Amino acid sequence: MTFQERRNDIARINEIVKVLIKYGFESFTSYISNKNYRIPLFNRNISEEMPSDYNVRIRYVLEELGTTFIKLGQTLSTYPELIGFDLAEELSKLQESAPIDDYNTVSDIIESEFSKPLNEVFENFSEEPIASASIGQVHTATINNKPVAVKIQHPNLKQTIKSDIRIMKIIANRLDNRLDMAKSYNLPGLVEVFERDIKRELDFEFEAMNGVHLQDLLKNDEVYVPKIYTEYTTSKVLTMEYLDGVSLNTVLKSDDKKYDKQKIALQGADSFIKQILLYGFYHADPHAGNIFVLKDNQVAFVDFGMMGHLDDDLRNDLAKLFLFIIEGDAKLLTKQLIYMGIVDDSVVYKDVEYEIMQLLDKYYGIQFNDITGVLRGLIEDDLLNEYGIILPRDLMMVIRTISMIDDIGRELYPEFNTTEIVKPYALQILVDTVHPKRLLTKTTSSIMDIHHLSKKLPESLLNFFSIVEDGHLRISVVDDEITRIFQMLSRIVNEIVLAIIIAALLIGSSMIMNIEKGLSIFGYPVLGFVGFTVSAIFGIVLIILIVRGGNY
Repeated sequence: MTFQERRNDIARINEIVKVLIKYGFESFTSYISNKNYRIPLFNRNISEEMPSDYNVRIRYVLEELGTTFIKLGQTLSTYPELIGFDLAEELSKLQESAPIDDYNTVSDIIESEFSKPLNEVFENFSEEPIASASIGQVHTATINNKPVAVKIQHPNLKQTIKSDIRIMKIIANRLDNRLDMAKSYNLPGLVEVFERDIKRELDFEFEAMNGVHLQDLLKNDEVYVPKIYTEYTTSKVLTMEYLDGVSLNTVLKSDDKKYDKQKIALQGADSFIKQILLYGFYHADPHAGNIFVLKDNQVAFVDFGMMGHLDDDLRNDLAKLFLFIIEGDAKLLTKQLIYMGIVDDSVVYKDVEYEIMQLLDKYYGIQFNDITGVLRGLIEDDLLNEYGIILPRDLMMVIRTISMIDDIGRELYPEFNTTEIVKPYALQILVDTVHPKRLLTKTTSSIMDIHHLSKKLPESLLNFFSIVEDGHLRISVVDDEITRIFQMLSRIVNEIVLAIIIAALLIGSSMIMNIEKGLSIFGYPVLGFVGFTVSAIFGIVLIILIVRGGNY
């Protein structure tokens, strides 16, 4: 670190300390001051209008410290299991604001990015922005007489964020070393996650690709995703189709009857749930400023910097989780939580089931208007600490997104019910899991895994026997454990063999289905039809065996 960087860091830390004092967190500042130098403290006056709510004051601190800290707060809002749901909800309200850059500054950035004069890149570029936030500001322009919105990143933003992250790392390490309660939060690790996230958000080309992907997924849906002009996009300039509509914030504040708030709520929520459960790629920052309402009350999405990704397995697990919550089935919900690794399988199963049953009783009978309520309860009722419940970040982002959707939906339409939207898509996911094409894909994947295992097994066994011969292996297993292990292995082998047989039948039947000669049933070749039927029966048998074994 250079001398100048050190001076800048000291000045910035001093600024952070003064803001903390301003909002009543003076006792906290002793943990972040550097013992090698004294930080001069000025303006210790605390505002008489300071809100009493602790969480609101934290939000004010982050907003006053600027872009990097606002983004940090938004990242922390996806970790309610660490900071609590009340604070997470408050941080999700963080408002992004920044000084407006003048026209000459904006023009210089565009000309630097495209290596040509502004008027050769865009036509009718507006001198005044139509919107501004912490990352950039938006101007209107035209391309071949088509209206576009151009987002330009604020100058020197990357350098500012880089400097702030360096300071965050210093503060995180100090807190980790000096405050015992901070160790369990792994603050240095959180800062690293945040650094990775914000680097992606600062890359407008990355955001553009997200927009293109989402537009392709939703091209046949009722909602609208603006066209991205990739040829007019760089890492600091993002160009998209101009939306002739209003922000959802305007709709929420308006009593104008032209806005069909029920339609807007249902259409928007339906799209978000579909993105999560069906596509596994979703807009993860659905606050009102990122949602527009076009003519005929059509919902449109903007700002694709924060997107969530879910693989097929997690989407299937989420579908089961939601359905078990909706049905109020404590037994299956507990099993699913254990299977997903959310609840440690070393805990006493009946104890966890009882606690979850109590939790479900709080919501049962009110139509589960807030499906996230049960998952919130896992945290708020101290089940996290008591039973080692670990909610992965992917799941937390989903919960946060659905919670925000639910809040906006109810504000638009008081009778809004998230569960009514979630349930059919969750059921569709489960039906799709037994579709022949899906079974064939999963079985093929399993066969590949077995093939790779068979290639590595001889070498692994040789290594194992070498360890035994060298006397470096110690085993302590009681007879009951040996019997249980052999029973488990026997069951696994039987299920694998049955899965391979099903795969073979499916592949063979698929090939026969392409043959048009010979006898047919319902228009399909007899052998192919019989093959698929037998495969289906074996598949059902396999599912029953897996469910009975607890691995559903």
